[in-house]
Amino acid sequence: MMKLLVFVGCCVVIYLGTSFSIAPVGPVFEITAETKVWKIMSSLGKVNVNALYKQPQHDAAKGEQLVSKGMTVDFRGKNTLRTSPKLTCVACHSVEAEHPFYGILDPQARLEHADSMGLPFLPGPPLYGLVNRVAFFNDDYQRLFQHKNVQAIQDGHRNIRLAIQACNTVYAKGRTLEAWEIESILAYLWTLELKMGDLGVPDSVLVLVKESIRTNRANSRAVNLMRRYYPEVYPATLSPPLSMEERQEVSPILNDYNNGRAVYRRSCLHCHANRRYANLKLDRSVNTFKWLKKHMDSGSRHDFYDAIRYSPNSKANRSQPPHYTAQRMSDQQIQDLRFYILQRLQMGKEADAYYENAN
Repeated sequence: MMKLLVFVGCCVVIYLGTSFSIAPVGPVFEITAETKVWKIMSSLGKVNVNALYKQPQHDAAKGEQLVSKGMTVDFRGKNTLRTSPKLTCVACHSVEAEHPFYGILDPQARLEHADSMGLPFLPGPPLYGLVNRVAFFNDDYQRLFQHKNVQAIQDGHRNIRLAIQACNTVYAKGRTLEAWEIESILAYLWTLELKMGDLGVPDSVLVLVKESIRTNRANSRAVNLMRRYYPEVYPATLSPPLSMEERQEVSPILNDYNNGRAVYRRSCLHCHANRRYANLKLDRSVNTFKWLKKHMDSGSRHDFYDAIRYSPNSKANRSQPPHYTAQRMSDQQIQDLRFYILQRLQMGKEADAYYENAN
């Protein structure tokens, strides 16, 4: 009888140990400012859809040259053709973070940071962190966008390689990139992937994330917590140009001269100074400001309201994709730009000192 009880007791212990055993856990997962965000997400079970292929042959240094200069040397030692007659990737996309906290997308916060750091304020989302995104032509690009090459935009929406191709052929009006060129560009973009130090994730959240990785539990919750601190997609509203009536509503009360000056310096001149990325030359001369005023409400192809916004039937944007979505440049910033131009015409260079002192 005693042997039977011992046997039953052992079976109960074995049963209980099997039914209520603690899941195996790994070592403590260390997270520093340099830890790659994709390392965290992959550890939580998220599939990396933007991973590099082993083939075709690729080189991140060649990719950087294609991004910044529009050409490189191929693997046979020959110079490539230019990716586009005029534009390169850095004409529209920054290779640096647009704000100290990567999740900040507000156009005014980004403009202030760009102006303080001497960076351009650009129409395209940054290349920095691009590989951490999962979609590329979002919202109105899928609902409203009409263009002869709209299919390329749709095909590239959730495919980073096709997105690179579409950006070059549709926006830059460039040639079709070869497979090794796209893979080399992607290899370079992987050198710009997000690190944890870019996100400003609170310690309390990091504790939960590390615990999920260690125990392999509540991974979906941890992934969603991480997503709060960086955009996997960039919102895109194809805003129409302001009406003629709305454009006239500018004044020292409604508008900020210094803000308009920052838009002109960090956006307009980035492309148009010395025709860097555009055929039209702009500078800070009186004649340039007179010319801008003449065309700002003209509806011509030089009307900057139509050129900036999505207006496919306008002369300014008949054959061009939109430059700035509402999230990339606000209507307030465009009106501040108008105010800046008008005040420079009225007061000349003295306007800069006047409005600096006024603040």
